[in-house]
This record gives sequence, structure tokens and C-alpha cells, in this order.
Amino acid sequence: MQSPDIHICLDINGTSVTIRTMAVEGKEIESEFVRNLSDESRYYRFHSALKELTPELLDRFTHVKYPENMALIATIQVAGKEQQIAVARYAKYPERDAAEVAVVVADAWQSCGLGNRLLIEIRNIAVDAGIHELHMSVLAENHKMIKLAHKLGYHTKRIDDVTSRELGKPI
Repeated sequence: MQSPDIHICLDINGTSVTIRTMAVEGKEIESEFVRNLSDESRYYRFHSALKELTPELLDRFTHVKYPENMALIATIQVAGKEQQIAVARYAKYPERDAAEVAVVVADAWQSCGLGNRLLIEIRNIAVDAGIHELHMSVLAENHKMIKLAHKLGYHTKRIDDVTSRELGKPI
């Protein structure tokens, strides 16, 4: 099944931001995006001290296999070159109509509504893909993400240990 071709233009604080479907050709900007995240943002997203995506992760993240998984990126133009500033994705659980969702926004773009918008857009795509429930695993110390998730209707489903929370939302 062909993945949806999403292309949304926004104005965020006077800057033109494009939300679009991840493309296979996006390896370079995805890799640069993750490398340029702060240590804290990378830790919150990957739950580890990852500094750079492995070739396997980079390949998996840039090869969308809709409806099993989907990724949207937000980009801006810097000196005539596209720069990724955020990504949201879902990955469907095998043999279930539920998926794990994740979002990460570049540090300079946090708290401007971009993560919120990406999570709404990826949710809409998940609905069209037949997914009925979304889950996210969030580190307990990531208060901004927990607050955003609750704002979007996610509820704490499980506390795995003192370090992480599983949040879920029927859709």
C-alpha cells in the first residue's frame, strides 16, 4: 500500500515550516537531525546515550512501510538547503491494531506547538491505516512530553519502573 503523500506548510514564529512524509532520500537530513539534538533530547527520545543513528536504524527510520509504520518530518530551509527540525513516527505492533508512536523536536523548536501538530497528523494517518490505539514509552523525567501526551488525551497505562511510563490512547 502506498504511503500518504503529506505536505503541510505552516508559519511558526515567522518561519516557513513544512511537514511532509519521510522519504528514503532523507537519510542525510535524518542523520544530521539526530546528531544535532542535545544529549538530553536524544536521551529522552532513544532512552539511551545514543550519539548517532546506526546504519540499521537510519535505514529503518527512512524506509516507510505504510501501513505498518509511518514517519512525518518537519523541515525548514537554511541557506537554500532543507533542514529537518522534528520527526514523528508510528510503528504498528505485530498482529494488533495498535502502534507505538514517538516524536522528537529540535531543541530550538521545542514549545512552539510543532510536536503537538506532528502527533495529531501522525494520529490521523494511523486512523486511516486501521490502527485503533496508540502507545508511547516516555521517561518519567521527561515532564514536557508527559504533559503534551496528557494534553492530547493519552493516559498513563503502566509505570514500568521508576524511570519510565507507558501512555496510551484509543483512537
